[in-house]
Amino acid sequence: MGRKDKKVPTEKQEACHKLNFLHQASHAVLAINPENVEMSRFYASTMKEIALKLVYKLDPSIKRTTCKHCHALLVPGVTATVRVRRKREKHIVVTCVGCKTMRRYLCRVGHVLWSEQASGNKQNNNEGKNTTEENVTTEKEQEKSSKKSSSK
Repeated sequence: MGRKDKKVPTEKQEACHKLNFLHQASHAVLAINPENVEMSRFYASTMKEIALKLVYKLDPSIKRTTCKHCHALLVPGVTATVRVRRKREKHIVVTCVGCKTMRRYLCRVGHVLWSEQASGNKQNNNEGKNTTEENVTTEKEQEKSSKKSSSK
């Protein structure tokens, strides 16, 4: 049995359009006048409220560009400072200029966000598994050859 109410997908599309518009408006306000942070903050907070009401997950790239505390758009040099630190493990520190909230993001080589991994199709995943299996078999062959050479 299929869905009888076919208005649900159009409502989700409209919500996505609203969220997209608010995010772009927030960027545009800061691009036109960098001192107008309050208007940008209003658009970003409205975007987050709508996403919460609709139980809609925002993309991680959008989450990383808004401050969790004051909802300001984090633009390097305008509303945020960005530093690269090397203590313990290399990471990026983004500090909101308005509320001084700090966020840290690890810089690992070869790390891919979960949302970006899921967007790939299954063929890419299968290819990745094959290369992993090939690596394991080549490592086993190398171990065998090293054992044979050491035993001689």
